[in-house]
Amino acid sequence: MTDSGSIQRLNQLALVLAVLLLASLGAWWWREHAKLRATPRWEPTRFAQLAAPRASASADADAERWVVAVNLDCPHCQAHLAWLRERIASRATPPLLGALLVDQPTRPDPSTLGTLSAGAYWDSAQVWREVWGRGMYGETMRFDAHGQLIGASPGGMVPDSLTL
Repeated sequence: MTDSGSIQRLNQLALVLAVLLLASLGAWWWREHAKLRATPRWEPTRFAQLAAPRASASADADAERWVVAVNLDCPHCQAHLAWLRERIASRATPPLLGALLVDQPTRPDPSTLGTLSAGAYWDSAQVWREVWGRGMYGETMRFDAHGQLIGASPGGMVPDSLTL
């Protein structure tokens, strides 16, 4: 049998390890959140165009642009993109819908995404993650006609549902 002294030492060791783990997580969180990040701004020239916007997209110059961050290995963000396309199709003036393919080391094939009114782009320079500090696949970013960020929402949510 073990004596109470060894149990006490084991408890102290567990406490020290827990404190070290929490301190490490806190330091990592602080480091990540202390980085200066740029506010997302839609500038298509920063990305490699994989599928052109539809021809009438230039006529919709005042329309909002919704860009979904898609990782082709994530079925949820692809499903979210398809769901959004379906949800906005019946609108009198739907936003332009596009995809930004993220965290793809080689040039991806966007054919699985279907036709998107705002086109499909590949983030080969890691702008989404490294410059903007984003990291949630399926996130939908809303941009105005000038590329200014209006807002962002997680996958599974219609971006402007709070304003309806």
